[in-house]
Amino acid sequence: MLTAILFALTNAITVSPSPPPPPTGGYAPPQSVGGPHICPETQYPVPALQTGTEGKTILHFTITTEGKVSDVTVNASSGNADLDIASANCARDWLYRPAKRDGVAASTPWLAAVVWKIGVTPIYAELDHESLLCVKADDVAYDELKKAPLHAVVRVHFEHGAVSSATLVGTSGDPDLDPRVVACYRSMSADLTADVPDGDELFVAMLPPLF
Repeated sequence: MLTAILFALTNAITVSPSPPPPPTGGYAPPQSVGGPHICPETQYPVPALQTGTEGKTILHFTITTEGKVSDVTVNASSGNADLDIASANCARDWLYRPAKRDGVAASTPWLAAVVWKIGVTPIYAELDHESLLCVKADDVAYDELKKAPLHAVVRVHFEHGAVSSATLVGTSGDPDLDPRVVACYRSMSADLTADVPDGDELFVAMLPPLF
């Protein structure tokens, strides 16, 4: 449920691997290695963000004897093709320690669920709140936001604890609203982002709830 106008998207995607097969004589199941097996928020499909679409994609794939992912297919769709494609593309980069049978690496079928969810994490909560106030302070922009057919999606770049740039990557469908939303992010005080690590984040300007 959307509970605010402006939602910051961060660490929104989690992955739940299938449980390993029960141990049997001479068998060791695969284990994930390398970076966390999650899909970064920057891989959230912009069209899905524009419509506020969330979902869960269950993938089926093979963990090869080299520990790589191959033959990725959608076992159960999220109901959104963009989310399913992004899930499969993300999973192809995962690495595993391959299963072993009697000490010999063996390919293994595997399942993983990728959950796509939009929300605000604590480090962005104050920025989210101030962005909302920025839009609401402009009566024209606020009215445009309430009528917009889509959610404006903005990529914000943080550097040395401050917003260094903000770029529209998904239109709200209102060419007058889009630059107003971008301007609000660009105007954020460094005091609000001092603890934010360097890098890019996606933010979504959501339609307001009824109140």
